[in-house]
Amino acid sequence: MAASKRNAVVAAAAWCVLVVLAVGAEAQGGGGGGECVPQLNRLLACRAYAGPGAGGPSAECCSALSSISQGCACSAISIMNSLPSRCHLAQVNCC
Repeated sequence: MAASKRNAVVAAAAWCVLVVLAVGAEAQGGGGGGECVPQLNRLLACRAYAGPGAGGPSAECCSALSSISQGCACSAISIMNSLPSRCHLAQVNCC
């Protein structure tokens, strides 16, 4: 039960991050012409695979990921990398 609740929280957090990235990338003009938000919204198909211990992604998730333009992806990654400092938190180091 605790694991399923944790997975639900992780999935909800991943969804929130996607929404923030979509709005921020659009504000920075990452996709141009309103393209970035719909591209990032397609990543909702990947939300089940965002948590620890998740299985492999579905074909729908992989298709959504492959359809994101480089500009939109780079803007989203840039926003994600800048969030900790904007929230007065330490940078995340995954190495």
